Amino acid sequence: MRKNGSRIISFGRYRATDLLLFAIILTAFDLISFFAFNEWFATDSSRYIFSIAIPVALIVMVRWNWYGMFYAVFDGLLYCILMLATGRMEGLDTLQIFLVYGIGNAFVGLAYLMVKFMGCRRIAAKWYFTALYMVCGWVAVYLGRSAISICFGVSASGAFLSFLSATDLLSLGIGIVILLVMRKLDGMMERQKDYLLRLDKERRDKLKADTFGDEPVEIDEEALKSLNKKGDDMFGGK
Repeated sequence: MRKNGSRIISFGRYRATDLLLFAIILTAFDLISFFAFNEWFATDSSRYIFSIAIPVALIVMVRWNWYGMFYAVFDGLLYCILMLATGRMEGLDTLQIFLVYGIGNAFVGLAYLMVKFMGCRRIAAKWYFTALYMVCGWVAVYLGRSAISICFGVSASGAFLSFLSATDLLSLGIGIVILLVMRKLDGMMERQKDYLLRLDKERRDKLKADTFGDEPVEIDEEALKSLNKKGDDMFGGK
């Protein structure tokens, strides 16, 4: 459907498109990151990989509530699939790895409590609240993975230390930078229903301002004739 030359889409289609775009961005980054740091530029002494799953999940949770949790779960499962496909799970408990990164990553949903009680506007308004939001999401995932590992018989110290590596800290730092940049973009870290309503209100206000004074003013014919009389001023004087 088109109206005044612009295409009108439903809110459901807008949400689906937005969620799909974030999924494509996350998948593309994961694939590039995995193969770049584990295959293309990897050395025997160092193999690094970092993920943007947590900041993406946190952004989506601000925009679309709990949907963001699935992005973290998807990222964990994709990582396991890539590890399995490239033969990096030999000698490891495959089921355990999948559950650790699948269920463990779902703990990022705990960060939604911050959105629920503080509100996305307050989180995005101050840089330290934005950074705290990222830290909360990262800690939630860290504790979630550790808890699932402990359920499989891993010692508490071993579980906690196994997920506290240089790459995990790198992911935390990159995530903070991403959120600090995204908070500056209009509507990026904003509840999308509120964002669309705000845009519509701004559009309507602009239209009102643009059309002010365009309506013709009707003047009484007798008054117009008196103004056209030669030598008369607007007060009827000579």
